[in-house]
Formats: sequence, C-alpha cells, structure tokens
Amino acid sequence: MRIKTSSEAGDFLESVWSRVHAPNKAVLGRAGLFIALSKDLPRNFKPSDTQGIELAEETILGDELSSLVRAALNHRSGETLDEAGYKQNFRLYFEYGCHCLKQIWEECSGDQTLFVSSLLKLSDITSGEGGIESPSTPVSVVEHAVKLNMLSEEESWTINAAGGNGLMVISGKPGSGKSQLALDLLAQTARQGVRFLFFDLKGELEEDLTNPQQTEKRAQFFNATGAHYIRLISESLPANPMLRGKNQAENAQIASEIAALIRAFAPQLGANQERIIRDAYESLAVPDFPSLAQELEQRGETGVALSIIEKIARFNLFATAVDAVPMERWLARSQVIDFKPLGNDNETKTLAVAFILSAIMRQLNRALPVKDGIQPLQMVLFVDEAHLLLPKEGKSGLLGSLARQGRSWGFPVWLASQDADAFLTTGANATNFADLASCGVHFSPQTLSDSEQREILGQVLHRQLQSGEGAMRLGGKLQVGHARQFWRDKGSVAS
Repeated sequence: MRIKTSSEAGDFLESVWSRVHAPNKAVLGRAGLFIALSKDLPRNFKPSDTQGIELAEETILGDELSSLVRAALNHRSGETLDEAGYKQNFRLYFEYGCHCLKQIWEECSGDQTLFVSSLLKLSDITSGEGGIESPSTPVSVVEHAVKLNMLSEEESWTINAAGGNGLMVISGKPGSGKSQLALDLLAQTARQGVRFLFFDLKGELEEDLTNPQQTEKRAQFFNATGAHYIRLISESLPANPMLRGKNQAENAQIASEIAALIRAFAPQLGANQERIIRDAYESLAVPDFPSLAQELEQRGETGVALSIIEKIARFNLFATAVDAVPMERWLARSQVIDFKPLGNDNETKTLAVAFILSAIMRQLNRALPVKDGIQPLQMVLFVDEAHLLLPKEGKSGLLGSLARQGRSWGFPVWLASQDADAFLTTGANATNFADLASCGVHFSPQTLSDSEQREILGQVLHRQLQSGEGAMRLGGKLQVGHARQFWRDKGSVAS
C-alpha cells in the first residue's frame, strides 16, 4: 500500500528528517503515526490536500509493525477495517501524527536536541506498556525542597516544608488569571520532578484545533510536564477505584465507605438506598462498576441507586476489575483527566473525582517520614472547579481528611474555585479550607465582604487589584503582586 501525504506533511518531513538524524522521511513519519495512535483523532481533522510526497506502508512500518498498526486502527475505529478503510484511517492518523510532530518542532523553535528530547518524553521509553511504569518499578518520591513562585516579585513557597500541609487554594472569576496560574504551578512542580493528578473539570486542556492560540499553549504545557491526557467517555481511566477487603470485616468496612461516599455525592439517595448499595458491594467477589450495577439489578433495585452506578458503568469511566492496572502503576506518571465531555452532569463528575481520591487515600496511604526538614512528595492532587465538590464536603469529609492527612503520605491537595467563599464549607464535616491552607492566592477579593476577607485573607484589603494581580496569603502574611501565568512564564523555575 502507498499513500500520498498532504503538502504540509510532505514539506515538514522533507525539511526535518535529516536534521534530526532520522534514517529517512518514512521513519520520522512513523514516530508521528504512533503519537497519533496514542491520542483521540479530532473529529474535525482532515488533510488539506494530497499534493505531498508518496510513501509506501512497508517503508513506514517495516515488516514487524504492520499487524500491530492494523490492530490499533481496528481498535480506534471500533470495527475490523477492510482494505479501503484501513488505507483511509492509516493516512488520517499518519497526517495527524505529522501535524503533531510539526507542532512539537515549532514549539522547540527548530532545536534538534529539544525536539528529540520531547519525543523521548512522549514515548517514555524507560516505562512499561503505554508509558506507565511497570509494577516492579518503585513509584518515585521527591525528597528535596520544592519551591514554587506564586507572585512574580514575591517570596516563593516551599510546598513540602515540614510542619506545613501543602494545601493550596486559588480563587478568581473567569478571565482573572486563575487557570493560567494553575497551569504554571503544575509546570513548575513537574520541572522539579513532582508528578501531579489534575482534575480538569471544565476542559481547560481539551484539544481544540479551531483555536490556534489554545492549541499552542496546550502543546507547550504537555511538552513541559510530560503528563498523560485522558478525555473521559472517549477514553476510560485505566484504574478501578473499587477493591475487596482482605477479610470479611475489612470488606464490610470498605462496602460501608463506598456506599456512604455515593450517598454524600448523590444527595437524592436516602439511607435505604445506601444500605442496598452497601449490601450489594459486600457480596461481590471482584467489585467494579459493571458488577455492582448487575448485582443491584439482580436484587430488584430499579431506583436511583442503580441509575447512578449504571451511568458510570455505561460511560466506561473506569476500567473493569479484569482490565484495570494497579492505582500506583497508573499514577506513576502525571495525569490530566478532562471531564468536559460530561457536560453539565456535575453529579457524575464529582462522584468520579470522589472515587479516585477515596481510592488514593485507601490504597496509597503509606507514611513518608520527614527528612532534614522536608516532607517527601509523591504527587500533587489538583482539583479545578472545586466548588462543585465543596458543597458535599459537609457530608463526606473527603477533601478535609485528605488535606489534613495527605501531607504525611506525600499527596498535597490544591483546590481552585471561582469564588473564595466556596472554601468555607458547612455541615457535620465543616472545614475552612482557606484558613487551613498553607498558601492561598485570590484574584477577586473584592467580591468578599469585610468579614469574609478576614476569614480568607487574614485581613481586609483596602484597594482594588489591577489586572493580573493576586492577593497571596502565605505564612500568615498577605502579599499583593502580579501572579505567575503559564502563557508568559511557561513554568520556569527560579535558579
């Protein structure tokens, strides 16, 4: 089989292959093809023309990769492709791969070394299948001080200094700079060797080829962090947050916790439905969402309890017990989870986040002792649009428990919300996250009353902030200055 590339892809391959010491144009294109196969092909993507160069499939793939690529394209298309369908899909993914390579090349400003380094980050050649570390590889722990620059001209924050909790809160109205600060801080942590799990509830990092500026910033972010991107519904999370206890007593406790968590984040559930979920979960030999939905149905449940579990199973948000990788293996690399495809279904969004955080607390809760005044770090847990979860906090106590205990396990929690007063929760497990936080940055303090400013900022701010300015409460001290922004600072770390 032979394909004719677009003029854009052909020109790129012609001009770059020898500069990066690829054996030929086809081999460089092969790298792009495999990058494309690791992503979801954008719905509106199609090659501009067929005026480029002609390449043979066997030159691109060699003898050993043809069957692998055919299987991957069948999987991506959801059917066994005939020869015409295979050729069409092969060309589409090849073109998109060249498009991705060109973006990386331009991001690296034509620097061959940076370009090859970026490709190695994407391939993650030191890892196991899918770029995730093998189970035998220990999860990395960072034991050095990690300092973040929050405001451009103010003191940095050591997020893992002994005695602190690593909790950070960020607030600001849309367009205030909150999201750009969040991305810059994640890039700063990644540059210092710290992994992160970013719950992107509004699709800040979704791929949008109609927005060149956003596409460029997105490429810069993933090149800087090496994070893996998962767009829900299009792709399942590879882990299963459910597990069975080692004995009957532990299993009963886990079942009760799972049922209580579902009730806390699904307010229409009552005590009777919670009991039904608990009993069904406890009876499962190998729990996951499909098996829990099936068990509820077999028990005659037709109400809200079944519909909630069934929806998560139907959307394939999580892997089944058979297909799942261990939680620690999945989180051996930074992850971005894009929840935007769930639209306005905030109940399912928040329940999915709650399940992941709860699983981390139960499965990865090993204490890491302080060394030389530094608390070792495993992974930053960052929840954007946290106001969607915080109203449930009074019932679940999940975020409060994680904020207090996660520090000693190396899992600091960061929360971002449009409204600073969202961090003042109520209920049985009420927590003032703004007061508890080691650091807080607020872009819209003028929306707060004087009493709320005292609670959140520690004092009343008597002047309006200028565009790009943030009010930072750090170590009991209030500072005002221009906040870091990823579009400008790109996660650079002070020397």
